[in-house]
Amino acid sequence: MAIKSQQAMLQRSEFGYFDIWKTAIEERTGVQITPDRERALGLLLNRRMGELDLLDADQYLNQTLDVTRGAKEWSGLVDSLLVKETSFFRHRPSFDFVSQWVKQTVTAEDFTGPLWVWSLGCSTGEEAYSLAITVEQAMCEVDVEPRFGIIGTDISREAIFQARRGIYRASKMTAVDESRYENYFDQVGKQLWRVKADIRRRVCFLTSNILADKSPLIKRKMHLIYCQNMLIYFRRWKRRELVNQLTQHLDNQGCLMLGLGELSNWTPEGFARTAPRTVQAYTQVETVEQGEAL
Repeated sequence: MAIKSQQAMLQRSEFGYFDIWKTAIEERTGVQITPDRERALGLLLNRRMGELDLLDADQYLNQTLDVTRGAKEWSGLVDSLLVKETSFFRHRPSFDFVSQWVKQTVTAEDFTGPLWVWSLGCSTGEEAYSLAITVEQAMCEVDVEPRFGIIGTDISREAIFQARRGIYRASKMTAVDESRYENYFDQVGKQLWRVKADIRRRVCFLTSNILADKSPLIKRKMHLIYCQNMLIYFRRWKRRELVNQLTQHLDNQGCLMLGLGELSNWTPEGFARTAPRTVQAYTQVETVEQGEAL
């Protein structure tokens, strides 16, 4: 149902008001407001109306959903609702897999580089920088010149702003070992660390909605797409649709990594899941049959 027709129904029932919000969020972002998220949405809407000193729910809805007048408010709501808590090197088995996959990929005879990685739903940047550090270390360990780029995308403008700054609290870095602290971070305050400039230059952060992305950077073929704990926000059929969309962005020998359990037992056509089972990664069937996957 189109947003305009939804707004026309506002006067009919208060129950319809909440349903309109849920439908609008799913139409614009793809995110499903499940029963367990309804309370968070209700509290968020009530809080914002109180902060804006608004008593008329219809007025708030109409002005927020207006593409022009409500852009800032809408962006803030999406940030508050969707930005996820993250940290450096979250889920260690996945980064261990990335390291081994990079070593195997960049030492293959037919690899010319540079290596391109897409961190999808990167939030405030910890994941993208963790990938950059992992890729650089892996290349150095096999004596390959570190030629690579990381693209980090997220729907939240505020999250991307923080990611570009590259400054993090020590609490976000509990999985960073001592050598990485020394080689990849500078202390810039009490319990505050900034990713070194050499690594920051490797990462390009973009505000992006996966449902309607038009960035030419995202249209390039990727060697690795890292998309963990984002698909859980979408309906099951939508997850499959998005995964099929992502596979179109992969290089012929590329790898798609998802969060454990996000696809259940379904596998995208033409792809197979690779070992080990501690991660959820897919490569094209031809690659697996030739024994090139891990």
